Amino acid sequence: MTLITRAVSALAFTATLFATTSAFALTPFQAASLAYRGQLDGISGYQTLQGDIRGGQVTGEDILEAAGLEVNASDANFVESILRDNNDD
Repeated sequence: MTLITRAVSALAFTATLFATTSAFALTPFQAASLAYRGQLDGISGYQTLQGDIRGGQVTGEDILEAAGLEVNASDANFVESILRDNNDD
């Protein structure tokens, strides 16, 4: 009986973990924020990132990929526009 209880508990925990993970999936805006702060692997942060975006070395698609998000043109353009315009005077 204890074995069955442990198995059920493990399954319930796993299901909760998956539900929690999917509930907190990143948005393109959050990916842009993480990129700007230098918190995505392979993506420079702050002014270096802005220069890389303006110069075409980094694209919105690169940022979405680094964040583990599905890449599409609309989201990639959105991410680029946020980062290109960030802190412009």
